[in-house]
Amino acid sequence: MARIVIADAGPLIALARINQIDLLNDLFGPVKVTSVVADEVLRGGDFPDASLLSQAFSQTMLWRVTRQSQDNLSQAKSLMNLYQIDEGEASSMVLAQQAQTEGDQALLIMDDWRGRSAAQHAGLPVVGTVGVLLLAKQQGQVKHIKPLLLDLHQHGYFLSQRLIDSALEQAGE
Repeated sequence: MARIVIADAGPLIALARINQIDLLNDLFGPVKVTSVVADEVLRGGDFPDASLLSQAFSQTMLWRVTRQSQDNLSQAKSLMNLYQIDEGEASSMVLAQQAQTEGDQALLIMDDWRGRSAAQHAGLPVVGTVGVLLLAKQQGQVKHIKPLLLDLHQHGYFLSQRLIDSALEQAGE
C-alpha cells in the first residue's frame, strides 16, 4: 500500500509565498497535483512566487497528474455542484478517491473550508498549510512556526487568530 499525497492550489501558493515549498518534499516526498491545480498555480495568476512553484514542478517535487477520464471529470463536476467547491479541489478529491479505490492511502493538502469539509465528508484525510507547518516542526524540519505564520499573514494569506493561537499552542510556542 502506497501513501499518495495530493495538494490543492492554496497550500502550494501559501508555502511558496513564505519560501517553504520544499517542506512538502521533505515531509512527503513527491506530491501529486492534478492538471487543473497545476494550471491554476502556473498559469492562473501572476504572483511573485510562481517561479518557485515552476521550479518545484521541474525538479519533480510536484508531479502533475494528467490522466483525467470522462468519469473523473463527471465526478469532479458532481462534487463541485454538491459541495460548492472549485474545480481544483474537486479534481484533487477525485484523485484521492481513485487512489483509495486502488488500495493506496491518500492524504489531501487543502486549505479551503468547503473543500476540507467535502473531503472529510467523503472520508478523505486532509491537512492544511498550518498542519503541514506543524508536522514540519514535529519532524525537525523547522525550528519555529510562529515566524512562518506571521509571514503568511503579512503576505495576505488569511489565517484566523484562533487558528494561529491553536497552532502555536500545539507547537509549544
